[in-house]
Amino acid sequence: MTIEQQKMQWLLSDPDTVRFRDEQLLAETEFVYHQHDFGQLLYVISGVMDLEAGGERFLAPPEFSVWIPKNVGHASYNKKTLSFKVLDIAPSWCEGLLDKPCLIQLSAIFSTIFSDFFYRGVCKPQTEEDFRLAQVLIDQLKASPMHHTYLPSSKDKLLAPILSVLEQDPANNTSLEEWAKKRYTSERTLSRRCQQELGMSFSEWRKRLRFLHAISLLEQGKSVNEIAFDVGYSSSSSFIAMFQQFAGTTPERFRRLPNC
Repeated sequence: MTIEQQKMQWLLSDPDTVRFRDEQLLAETEFVYHQHDFGQLLYVISGVMDLEAGGERFLAPPEFSVWIPKNVGHASYNKKTLSFKVLDIAPSWCEGLLDKPCLIQLSAIFSTIFSDFFYRGVCKPQTEEDFRLAQVLIDQLKASPMHHTYLPSSKDKLLAPILSVLEQDPANNTSLEEWAKKRYTSERTLSRRCQQELGMSFSEWRKRLRFLHAISLLEQGKSVNEIAFDVGYSSSSSFIAMFQQFAGTTPERFRRLPNC
């Protein structure tokens, strides 16, 4: 058995408690549809994770995690380079955790303990102290805010074509009123569909899309002025204000943030 085969066998085997590992994927990398008998938390470090789990699509920017319960099929295709950390959780440790995939914004306590395990190179807890820390991780995971998705999608006949165009061209500044005319409907109807289908306003959805796109452009080394234009802003100050709203910091500071 080769080293790669041994590694794959280890990854697919059930963890006894919890298991920690790093993953880095190159651009245009695909994980085919699969499932496993243990829970899995995917914590994004850099890039944007694009994953389908349980028949739903999830987009996760840095500092968000995707939770995949045991026996839930999932697959991913990432256009850009992606770095993330994985927490595999044994079935016996999954009790009390959500039984549906979702996005989780992890607490500061979770992030600190999680980073400590990786800093010390611990693949799975061996000492009594690390077992206690691992249990705190699970407790914090249960208490962390959960989100259905970061950037919802829709199959609605009015909304779906609009969202598809915007995903291909985040700089598109067509207003909701203009979209309504193109779709032969009213702005009020489209606004109501956004709240019903997406759980947010049209402007909020578009800002989230632009934020995700901006992260990828920052990692490509583009200047803030270039990125502002590429995602549809006429001034860098407007773009920076939007970015700060979502990331809690400016684009340049975000670019310089160290990995966990």
